[in-house]
Amino acid sequence: MHLTSQITDSECHDILQRHADGLVGASETRRLIAESLHRSGIAGAVSKEKTVLGLQLMHDLATEMDELLFQKVMQNEPGGFDLDLGLDASVSGWARQLLRASRLSILRNIQTRTTSKLTLVDPSPMRQWQDSGWVAGPYAAFHNATSVDRNDPIHISQTMEDAADWLRSKTRHLRDSSKLAAQAATIMHGYSVPALVRPQILERKRLKTMVDAEPGLAHRSIAAMRALIEGEPYEVIDEGLMALWDDYSFDQIDALTRAAPRVAGVLVDSVLADRARPSRTVLRSFRASVRALGKGRGWARLADETCEAFIALEFEAYSSFDTTGSDYRDERVAGRRIAILKAPAVFTRALAFKGQRLGLNETDMYEQLDRLIRSLTDLEVKVPDAA
Repeated sequence: MHLTSQITDSECHDILQRHADGLVGASETRRLIAESLHRSGIAGAVSKEKTVLGLQLMHDLATEMDELLFQKVMQNEPGGFDLDLGLDASVSGWARQLLRASRLSILRNIQTRTTSKLTLVDPSPMRQWQDSGWVAGPYAAFHNATSVDRNDPIHISQTMEDAADWLRSKTRHLRDSSKLAAQAATIMHGYSVPALVRPQILERKRLKTMVDAEPGLAHRSIAAMRALIEGEPYEVIDEGLMALWDDYSFDQIDALTRAAPRVAGVLVDSVLADRARPSRTVLRSFRASVRALGKGRGWARLADETCEAFIALEFEAYSSFDTTGSDYRDERVAGRRIAILKAPAVFTRALAFKGQRLGLNETDMYEQLDRLIRSLTDLEVKVPDAA
């Protein structure tokens, strides 16, 4: 019988408290936490969320989620479960967030492996797999989610026109990456699609080099994703590039695949670019928000360092509207490089600070910081109500 989240959290808290009191070693603590989460059935519960999958695929998904959960709990290195921070947080909540964030990536990996194995036996495996009734597969999962109403072309046309009008009203006030972000916002509004999954800085740079070198690669990546979901032959594209589309349903992927190649190109260019430097007012609000997520001596200063590190990782060194000389700009660029190098150590200190509420691990903290800054900076298409 599966334990409830409350019972699991209580059990895990007792285990972590015994570890904090020096009664249980770290390895044994991690093993006990992993056993508690396994008994709770949380992997099986998350595997059933959002869409209806075939029984075999749901079982495979739950199994891989269980394995991922075990690996993360037993992992001592950064990115694994933090025994100290776990005392002040919901362990089941941490587990659920981890599994939900990994869901689409795991599904894609399962289907890729299954397709590769079946291809050795039959050159058209996926169609048979889908028609057999054995499993609905990710094919059904993606097809069940619909966000673009292609049966109402008048509505879609009006949405596109509204978004284009909004973009025209903004363009003259924007430059460089902020203009690119506005173009992406327009596309997201017009096609009713979410933002792409944004990689962290090193991965962004790697993917940007690839995309810049091969015009049309962005569109080819989403076309490959569509073919993969449909069980059709597809061009082998870098895994990191295809993962950008993980938050999209099949209908959303299908709509953008059929659109002009530049549509996918703008979305990819925008998500891989450094974001436009926020104003001083926004930065002040951001710092104040982060300071409010902790308390204790030294937190205010550490919160400011954390903000500086995050801003350096995500945003340009200076604003496109900056009219200061090149020496000042060179200084800002150098300062950003230093902040990026210091970021891992700053994040480690922030996570270890008792009383902080930014997250259990670096991923949690980064997502929390990102939500805060996006609430202050994201461009949103706002169409006036009809008279």
